[in-house]
Amino acid sequence: MQKFVIFALAFIVACVCLSGMSFGQAVYGNIIGTVTDPSGAAVPNVSVTISDMDRGTTYQATTNASGNYEKTHLLAGRYKIKVSAPGF
Repeated sequence: MQKFVIFALAFIVACVCLSGMSFGQAVYGNIIGTVTDPSGAAVPNVSVTISDMDRGTTYQATTNASGNYEKTHLLAGRYKIKVSAPGF
């Protein structure tokens, strides 16, 4: 009986200690990019449309002065990215 109690307590302690590890899993990802022209120069103020091909939703972003854009907290899936700017 004493072995059973020790085993049960050890099992409970292990479950409590290991349960915290399961909370560290991320379910979101990010898309980060840079828009450049054919010469390699950054293009600011470009409209970026990010489409989730699996769920049918779209997200908007705009490039900054360095041509960078970012969309965070995206679910895993297939995405299509379209950029548009006047004169391009």
